[in-house]
Amino acid sequence: MTGDVDMWRWTMRIFAVLGAFLIVAALSGATYQWLATRKELAATPPPGHLVDIGAYRLHLWCTGDGAPAVILDTGLGGSSADWGFVQPDVARFTRACSYDRAGMGYSDPGPSPRTARRIASELAELLVRSGIGGPVVLVGASIAGFDVRVFASDHPERAAGLVLVDAFHEDQAHEVPQMARFVPLLSTIGVLRLFGVSFGQRIESLAPAARQFARATSFRPAGYQTAADEIIHIRQSASEVRSSRRKLTIPVLASPVAGEPTRIGDGCNAISLAVRTRMSDDRSRVRSRRVGRPTRGGNESAFRQETDRSGSARSTQPVAALGSGPADRDHRETRRRGSEIFCASPSVTLDARGTSDSRKVGSCHASSPSVGSRATATA
Repeated sequence: MTGDVDMWRWTMRIFAVLGAFLIVAALSGATYQWLATRKELAATPPPGHLVDIGAYRLHLWCTGDGAPAVILDTGLGGSSADWGFVQPDVARFTRACSYDRAGMGYSDPGPSPRTARRIASELAELLVRSGIGGPVVLVGASIAGFDVRVFASDHPERAAGLVLVDAFHEDQAHEVPQMARFVPLLSTIGVLRLFGVSFGQRIESLAPAARQFARATSFRPAGYQTAADEIIHIRQSASEVRSSRRKLTIPVLASPVAGEPTRIGDGCNAISLAVRTRMSDDRSRVRSRRVGRPTRGGNESAFRQETDRSGSARSTQPVAALGSGPADRDHRETRRRGSEIFCASPSVTLDARGTSDSRKVGSCHASSPSVGSRATATA
């Protein structure tokens, strides 16, 4: 009997020691994480500036001049650094602005839930507070495709065009696995930093000028917490996209999603053939209204598309405009609305993250489609 009591006491002592060790380790890791993050951010101030939109600030970086401005919104867990190859090319002919959603990159954390409608509302306020007037061209990569589509629907007067880069489809949301809820905690106590696990694993594939900014923000706990929040509420965001679908009389360009015939991508990016088919049908409807439609003046912006064996478009490249030119009224309207953005995508997927393939692509070209060639697309 006495032996059992002693064994129980020793067991409790062992658990107490282990518990104390874990608490000390967690506190030490959290302190290490906080100090390292603070040091990195202090050593690498953000390009551009932080814009106060009320209770928190969003990071905005604009380069170039011209109209309409092009707003670049990156995918899950990304930052404005992801556009390091694309933004300089776009800035050659118009104003190009990349920004960090609340909680990502250099931006302050925002309130939960992080849904498409909330993010679109924050973007609208950011544009107002930063003095970016007039309609803008919205570029949304991956999950940001939801955000820009809701923005265009809720603020049609502010949207001059949409470019959906490997964007999520609302039917894809049900197939996206939930991020483990303990991942943000691991980031907070420094475990992910200790083992080098971060959203910045692709840092070396980014533009050289953007790498230092990505390194400074890639281990921020706020980034993991925000990404987890966006994934947790992705079905709500998809529902917001469905409920806000409306006809848009603006140019809409959707980059192709290519891959295996039965399944595309891995992990969070994997989608089934059924969803792929629905996404392809949606893109086809957009293209049927946009590509190859003759204008009143006989001018049309043509695109050459290459397809792989599975029928997925591998590239969408602008080709020379055909016809004798737009009518005078169309020409005046084109000059008023500005240029449309076309991004070439010779690689299997255009992810705008600076991979070796998209590096070849990271240029967008300006064209001047007339009014008659604008899409009446559903966003």
